[in-house]
Amino acid sequence: MKIVMAASECIPFVKTGGLADVVGSLPKELAKLGHDVTVILPKYSVIPEEQQAEFSRGEEIPVPFAEKMVSSALFTTVQHEVRYVFVEHDGYFGREQIYGQADDGERFAFFSRAVLAVLQNREYPADILHLHDWHTALIPFLLEKDHRYKDLQGALKTVLTIHNLQFQGVFPKELLTASLQMDEQYFNEQGVEWYGNLNMLKTGILFADKVTTVSPSYRDEILTEQYGEGLHPLLQKRKADLQGILNGLDTSFYNPATDLAIEMEFDYTSVEGKGVNKRAVQSRFGFRQRGDIPLLTMISRLAGQKGIDVLKETLPGILEKNDVQFVLLGSGEEQYEQFFQKLATDFPGKAAVYIGFDEPLAHLLYAGADIFLMPSHFEPCGLSQLISMRYGTVPVANKTGGLKDTVHEYDAAQQAGNGFLSDFSKGDSFDDAIQRALTMYQQSSHWDKIKRNGMQGDYSWSRSAKEYAEVYAGVAER
Repeated sequence: MKIVMAASECIPFVKTGGLADVVGSLPKELAKLGHDVTVILPKYSVIPEEQQAEFSRGEEIPVPFAEKMVSSALFTTVQHEVRYVFVEHDGYFGREQIYGQADDGERFAFFSRAVLAVLQNREYPADILHLHDWHTALIPFLLEKDHRYKDLQGALKTVLTIHNLQFQGVFPKELLTASLQMDEQYFNEQGVEWYGNLNMLKTGILFADKVTTVSPSYRDEILTEQYGEGLHPLLQKRKADLQGILNGLDTSFYNPATDLAIEMEFDYTSVEGKGVNKRAVQSRFGFRQRGDIPLLTMISRLAGQKGIDVLKETLPGILEKNDVQFVLLGSGEEQYEQFFQKLATDFPGKAAVYIGFDEPLAHLLYAGADIFLMPSHFEPCGLSQLISMRYGTVPVANKTGGLKDTVHEYDAAQQAGNGFLSDFSKGDSFDDAIQRALTMYQQSSHWDKIKRNGMQGDYSWSRSAKEYAEVYAGVAER
């Protein structure tokens, strides 16, 4: 099957979050299954120069946008049997940041037109066009309603994946009528309109042949008013075409047995190597280098979704009442950064903070910590809990979205389970879940079992890629 993906980011070229991990990993697994896979991306100037040096410049394509035909050059490269096509437009993509610009709506509306122009080029034929998040969600609408794409209509089927429903791409009406030159008749509540604006994600949900989410539980959650971000009535109407597929993990990149970023490699048969990494973390942050002190960590964007408010209530008490150590790696809202900085000041030798992101340090923390904290209020999938378990670090998480699908409460009698859970929907305390973990930590035989249960789990993309292939086949048969 010929599959084309379009997205705003993709490792190893450009990344701001988990979207890039998915778009970087899934195509490689699909290619292993024998599919012909192409990924279309904006050619950002922030893509490292050494990578751009490997790109081959192709022809220029005409892109209809804002009453003009914009000429845009294409660049290509092939990695892991996946073809990558980059759309050049220095005015839109030659910037230091890929998001957070005043004209984001215009930039990604242009990219949507460019994706369809690439497909019309016929050098990149497709049976399935797989789109990711709001940045490309206009494409199914344009494909169906714009006469320019008659040659693609019918044969090309679309799948839209929602990575986080909270981000919908809401912009003024003029983006539809002026920039995209689409008729005003589509701007209504039954169409693309959303409280007087154009809602890109709503448009994609309305017009895509199939809609997926990044975990089965998140799929069920967004059908409700609590998690539906105002789009739950539309999602309920499309319920039959809405499917949850759990994200996987790049198990070659996140592999404690071969990871050169950590102090000592290890696997589930040699978990003693984990202690070497723990001492490396303790040394780096000036903690006492003792193996019997539980080391807790969190690696996260610091935002309300991630449950930082919960940690503000629980962490000071945990540090005060228990002989534990804690390290945060992350950045985000200033109020939350200040909280963790004050925590480190209030508990010297027990708490430390690194504001920002450092990939090698992240790997060392995954490898060296005992407990990983994820008190998210909602989590479409989450990768951190998967990485932590692969590195023998036990997650303590809230029971929501992908966390619910991957973290299972440890049952001492059955010696089954890989972590500890709170359930905010039932009023369960995150503090209680941490305390259960700390109690079990003192029982070495059980703690060793929990670690091994987590490390032996299947978190690879191979399983998820097969599910996506089944989705594509079903859509193609319509």
